[in-house]
Amino acid sequence: MDRKGFTLVELLVVIVIIAVLSVIIVPSVININKSINKRLLSEKIENIESSAILYANNNEEIFNGTDVVYIYVYELVDSKYMTIDIAAGTDACKVATEKSRIGCVIDPTDKTSINNNYVILRKEGAGVTATYVDTTESPQGVANESVTLVDAVCAGFANGTFKGQAYSGNRIVDCTCDKAKGATKLYVKNTATEVQACLIAGENVNNYLKYGDTKANWRVLGVYNLDGTITAKMITSDPV
Repeated sequence: MDRKGFTLVELLVVIVIIAVLSVIIVPSVININKSINKRLLSEKIENIESSAILYANNNEEIFNGTDVVYIYVYELVDSKYMTIDIAAGTDACKVATEKSRIGCVIDPTDKTSINNNYVILRKEGAGVTATYVDTTESPQGVANESVTLVDAVCAGFANGTFKGQAYSGNRIVDCTCDKAKGATKLYVKNTATEVQACLIAGENVNNYLKYGDTKANWRVLGVYNLDGTITAKMITSDPV
């Protein structure tokens, strides 16, 4: 009499085949999803930059005699130049940290808010250009509680946005910041020699930024050691 069913060997072969297919298919699906999310983020960034240019064209007074200004994503949201992904008050969009009372634009790759990222707007010969900046990678200009202005300027020295110079030994030297052991200190670049001030130097330096809740456009001068406390100095001709 014929016996129906699978033998133990046949079951083991099926299980092994399923396991092998899982190893091949699951990572592929994950990578496809990651690729899709990266493409969606790229499209979202293009949309943010286009919205920022439209905002600048409709509000030319934001330049106020300068060629470079910064506008945060949350400002585009509150001005209704950007469509939100989630409403304010949800876990990823707290009013206190994400600034907007309307809602947040979400990064599709990690489902976090990008409201505190910003766009650099520049007046060019052919019009206004926009460059999106992810503050988690380049924190210059961040205006939230987690990154201070000193952190922002020091990050600019580190990533080459700013060139820092100081006086040391009666000569001008390149300088930078270091946050060793949690305390920020100023040093001659690539040495252990401390300096009292590290100034933003060079011609046509992009050292204008919007900082905090004011609408003013600030020019950052540099960072200073004042009695052991590192502080940043900036000036503006705008009303605050």
